[in-house]
Amino acid sequence: MADYRELIEENVKKDRSDLRFLAICLFIFVWLTMFIGANRYFFYYIEVDGPSMENTLFTGDVLCVNKRVRAVRGDVVIIDGEKGNGQCLVKRVIALGGDTLVIEGGYVWLNGDKLEEDYIKEQGVTKVNGSAERKEYKIPAGEVFYMGDNRAVSQDSRSSFGTCGEEQIVGVVPDWAMSGFVKWFTGLRASVSEWVMNLFG
Repeated sequence: MADYRELIEENVKKDRSDLRFLAICLFIFVWLTMFIGANRYFFYYIEVDGPSMENTLFTGDVLCVNKRVRAVRGDVVIIDGEKGNGQCLVKRVIALGGDTLVIEGGYVWLNGDKLEEDYIKEQGVTKVNGSAERKEYKIPAGEVFYMGDNRAVSQDSRSSFGTCGEEQIVGVVPDWAMSGFVKWFTGLRASVSEWVMNLFG
């Protein structure tokens, strides 16, 4: 009788193990399906590489990017690889088509008004090719003038990159994805990757 009970218990444990494995496989399948579908039509994810958006974003931060909205002034956006030698750029929209932008003395004026840029890493360092002399830009229709928040090191519309067309903006990083979500999602991705590696490694 004892041997029979042990056999039943072993079979129950095996069945539970099989069910657990099937549940894990189902969870992974559903998660991947949702991720791929959202990635294709609505959102996608990109990892920050480089210091040009400090102190807003840092290397290794993972961003959720909305592909279905149009960029406005102040938005953090992803620009396709044509401007970045094959690598997508993460920058901030400063001016749009029809705007007049002036950079002088380390600061920025948009259509005659000085911009209050509390998001940049350091105040008073916005220059063009290292010069603080006045530089005026008239943004053509359909074009976007963009800069990184770390103005001292960012390669952007002030450089040979110039402005980009609105169609070159791949997507917009929502405000909620610029706060604690970045750290949370970056940590979640690392944890899931480690879990999958341990599961199948």
